[in-house]
Amino acid sequence: MKKLFFIFICFISLQSKGDDDAQKLIRELNKKFYALNDYSANIFMKFDIPGVKMNNMNGKVFFKKPNKFRIRTKGIFFLPKQNPMQNVSNMFLDTNAYTTVISGYEVIDNRKCAIINMIPLKNDNELILGKFWVDVSNPLIIKSQITTKNNGTLETQNYFGDLVQYALPSKIVIHVEVNKMKVPKMMAMDLKKKSSDKSLANTKEKGTIELNFSGYKINTKLPDTVFTEKDE
Repeated sequence: MKKLFFIFICFISLQSKGDDDAQKLIRELNKKFYALNDYSANIFMKFDIPGVKMNNMNGKVFFKKPNKFRIRTKGIFFLPKQNPMQNVSNMFLDTNAYTTVISGYEVIDNRKCAIINMIPLKNDNELILGKFWVDVSNPLIIKSQITTKNNGTLETQNYFGDLVQYALPSKIVIHVEVNKMKVPKMMAMDLKKKSSDKSLANTKEKGTIELNFSGYKINTKLPDTVFTEKDE
């Protein structure tokens, strides 16, 4: 009995330490999010999505706290509704909306990452579960899996260059579940045909969207008109 009690106390202590470690990493990560008020950058997008025809394209991306976001480009494109560039920092900053726990550790690209599970505290939240691989030596989100009620699971991998102090990536690779995506009709070629094929109906076919960034301009006090003015 004493042995079982000792094991139980050890388990509680380890869980508490894991919670503290997760909160410490999130605090450090949020410091970087707090330091970023706005940015603009060049963006190059590459699409590889089965059943959807989209050309690679260049454009400009703009962001302003708390949630203004825009990509300006010539041509038609789409990003998943739970756009990681727009939503992840807001998710982490709202610390009253979730609880977290570290479920393990993994090395990704020579970085030791804590696997942080984010569990929403409100039932009406679109988020079901967020899973984030956070670099423990320099808190950055290296990889994420975000599962939502209506859009399946979105997996991303982030690559960083010179702007780690703002947690701004130089490249994001987004992996999407094709059968869960809401694609504009003008882009879809044979998704409808595939979804009606019984042999493919249960197949979780995946596509990728690659976003490459360059020429970041940070905290330049972007005017709100940038997000409302019409494209040229």
